[in-house]
This record gives sequence, structure tokens and C-alpha cells, in this order.
Amino acid sequence: MSFLSSAEAVFVEKAFREFYRENYRVLYLPDRIQEREFGYFTFSGKLMVRHLAFGSPRELWETVRRVTPLHLHYSAAFYRYPKAPMEEKGWLGAELIFDIDADHLDTPCGKRHDFKVCPKCREAFPLDAENCPRCGGQLRKVEWVCGECLEAAREEARKLLDFLEGDLGFRKLRMAFSGNRGFHIVVHDEQVLDLGQAERKEIVDYLTGAGLELRALGLDGRRVDPELAPDIGDPGWRGRVARAALQLAARADGGELYRLTGDRRALRLGEELRRLAEAWGEKPGWSVLSRSSRTLLVKAAVEFSAAHIDAVVTTDIHRLLRLGNSLHGKTGLLARTFNPNTLDDFDPFTQALALPTDREAEIYVIKAPRFRLGEGEYGPYKAEAVRLPLAAAVYLLARGAAALP
Repeated sequence: MSFLSSAEAVFVEKAFREFYRENYRVLYLPDRIQEREFGYFTFSGKLMVRHLAFGSPRELWETVRRVTPLHLHYSAAFYRYPKAPMEEKGWLGAELIFDIDADHLDTPCGKRHDFKVCPKCREAFPLDAENCPRCGGQLRKVEWVCGECLEAAREEARKLLDFLEGDLGFRKLRMAFSGNRGFHIVVHDEQVLDLGQAERKEIVDYLTGAGLELRALGLDGRRVDPELAPDIGDPGWRGRVARAALQLAARADGGELYRLTGDRRALRLGEELRRLAEAWGEKPGWSVLSRSSRTLLVKAAVEFSAAHIDAVVTTDIHRLLRLGNSLHGKTGLLARTFNPNTLDDFDPFTQALALPTDREAEIYVIKAPRFRLGEGEYGPYKAEAVRLPLAAAVYLLARGAAALP
């Protein structure tokens, strides 16, 4: 829980309660709802209530209106007895789910905008601070989200959709903004429902390029046969590696290759990369690279092209995921569902806005970088009392970046 004290939790809970009492019908209703497990986190502490089941949408709506969840989840799995303990539920299958979160991406903006706060002293500190120098108390990290974070997550979602639809041929996809820092994609094609953990792990390995070797790509050996080498028009991973390699070579940025591979030898590849880009005509010019350089470039190309997903989420056949169109307890934004075809145009800061902007609340902001919600832009703030629209006030309170005055 991110709230600095119980007072902030009570304030946000009231805003959530008002929303759900009026807008409970916006909640996404999964198919086969009677076979799903549901669960939610309460506002009163780090307590999750789970092993719930609902026989109809009305039962779900009535429960949400009654309990006001901080976070609301449902299972990707189907069960014979969803209310039973896990070992007695009777697993019937599960959708294939993917979680893309900016937390798991190496975005440089995090170091610029994340910070820590002391709940007692109401002061902000750099990320490397451990304890408050005033009271000695433990600091809490505030993970901010900016446009750069979300664009990085969006790019990963694009790559994942290309894999799922282009390579694997899935057609039944659902997509949602997580409500915070990323996106969820659910595959519900019939052929995935019976897959076990081992089969789902194979899908993860394919999406991430795990174990992809030079020999499998026809790039092993001193010289490369251009008829066997990957080219940009090839399907699957061969084409991905070729397109990424050519793109990286054209930029000839050894620093970028170093970031992708973690190998300092990549810093010296600038000239070889330029030669590769120049030699890539009707047939790929892989042979201008030494074998060691090809190894580094392919490693970088795989990392560049891979889908960066949370593998634990995808392989877990009992996973609970956030219910679409429910409020996220760390932002007050909706985990908004949307058509995957509209990913490029989806704007979380407007389309996921759910709480009122025509009512205001006064809060004390410890620290907040400049941010946008709906039509308004706010901040930056530091150690000051401000009046903000309710949606913006909840956004800061739920993140732990502000307190009630």
C-alpha cells in the first residue's frame, strides 16, 4: 500500500466508493464468469480476500459496491469449484496472459523522476537514500510514470502483438491498460486454454528469443552463405534478427550495442557495423563481420527484437489479473480495456481517467514532477499545499507522493 497514513487511505476509499456505486456496470465481465475465481485488496491493510465466485454479473456488481476494493482481480483460469481451496478447485483450463510493465524495462527516465519519501517527516529524498536523516525512519519509494515510460511499454506491446498475431496466429485477443505503468494482453483462442506450464514456458522462450544461436540462423562459421543467412524479408525470428541487425548497423552506435548486450567489446564495433550496413544489398552482408562480431550483433538484435514480458505471469496457470475497467489503487485510473488495433492512439492519461475533475481537494504535495491528467497539466510541486481536481489529488495520494493537510 502506498498511502502515507490511514487518513489518505480513507479519503481515496471514499472517492472509489462513489465511483463504483455509480459506475459499477463499466466493469469488464469475463466470459464463463461462474468458473472464475475473484479476489480483491482492501483499503484497511495489505489484505487480499480471494477464492470468491459469482454466479452472475449482478453478484459481482453488488460485492464491489459493498466492499469498495483497492484492487480488483479475477482468474485467467477456469475452475470446477472456484470457491474451493486451490488444491480442490478442479482446474479446467486458463487463458494465456501477458503483463508488460515499465518497471521491467530499462527506461532511463526512472532515475530522473523516481524518488523516496519519509511518511513521518513528509520530505522527499533521492533514490539512493535509505533512511530519513531527520527521524531515522525507513523511506518509501515513489515510482512515477511519465510519457516516456508508457511509450516504452507501448513499444513492447506492439512487438508482442506482432509475435502473437503474425508468428503464432492468435486471433482472439483482449487488451487493457494496467491502470498504472503498462499493458495486459490476454489470448483466449481455444487452443491455448489447455496448455500447461511447460507449454506456456515454450511460448515465453520463443517470444524472448531464449536459446537462439548462430548455428540456427546460418551464421556460424568463418564465412556466411548469403543464401542461408537471415534476410529482412524472412518470416519469424530470422527476419527479426536481420531487420534489427541492419537497423543497429546503420546507427553504428557501439554504446547502444553495449546497453543491449552488456559486453564492452561492443563499444569497438562502430566501423564494422558501418561496413555491414554498406554491404547489405540484395543479399545480406553478414560476411563482412568476424564471427565474434556477428555473435555480439545477433545478441543485440535478439534483445532489441524480443518481447519483454513478465515470464512468471505468463507461465502461471492459476494467475489472477486485474479486472478490466476497475480502478487501480496506486493511481485512481481505470485499467481501461480497448481494442488492440487502437494501441497507437490509446492515451492512458485521458481515456483511463475516471474520477471527477470538476471537484477539488486540498492536499500537501511532498514532491511531484509535472504530470498530465485529462485536459489539465499540473506541477511540478515540492513541499507545498495545493488545490487540485479530485482525480489529480487521488493520483498523488495513492502514489504516496502527497498527504492530507
